[in-house]
Amino acid sequence: MAKLITTDIVSLDGFVNDENGKFGWSEPVEEVHRFLNDLDRGIGTHLYGRRLYDVMSYWETAHEQPGDHPDYILDYSEIWRSADKIVYSSTLEEPRSARTRIERTFDPEAVRGLKESATRDLAIGGANLAGHAHRAGLIDEVCLVICPVIVGGGTRALPDGVRRKLTLLDQHTFSQGTIFVRYRVDG
Repeated sequence: MAKLITTDIVSLDGFVNDENGKFGWSEPVEEVHRFLNDLDRGIGTHLYGRRLYDVMSYWETAHEQPGDHPDYILDYSEIWRSADKIVYSSTLEEPRSARTRIERTFDPEAVRGLKESATRDLAIGGANLAGHAHRAGLIDEVCLVICPVIVGGGTRALPDGVRRKLTLLDQHTFSQGTIFVRYRVDG
C-alpha cells in the first residue's frame, strides 16, 4: 500500500503563505531544491487543491521557458511531468498539464482506494485539501521544510482541530538555516 505524504514549505510560525497570500520567502535555494527533487522522485501521483495546482502547473513548461535553467530546475520539471496529478476543484474546466485529471470533490474513501492500489507513494498539497486528508486520518507522513522567517499570519500548514501523535523519521539542516523534518503519523 502506498503512503500519502504531505510536504509543505513553511515559515517558523507554521504558515505556507503570509496574510496577503504571498510566499516568495519560501522559494528554495539550490541546496534545498535538490533535496526536494530527491524526495519527489518517489511520488507517483500528486493530489492538489486548485490554488496550489495553479502554482505548480508552471513545471509543465518550465523546461521550455527561454533562458538557461540550472540543472536542478530542469530535473524538477521532468520529475513533475512524469507524475500523475489529481486536482480537486469545482471550478477548473480543463487541466493545464498532461497526466492530470480533475475531481470535483474530495472523497476520503476514493483516496483510501487510491492508496491501496497505487504502486508508488502519493503526495497531497494545498493546505485546505491536506486539511481534509488530515481530518479523515489519511496522512501517513508529514514533511516540513521550515524556513528561517516569521511571517505573522496567513494560511496555516496544519489544520486546526486535528491531533495526531508523530514519530520523527528524518531531519536535515541546510546551510542557510532551513530545516527539514519528516514524521510518521502514528494516530
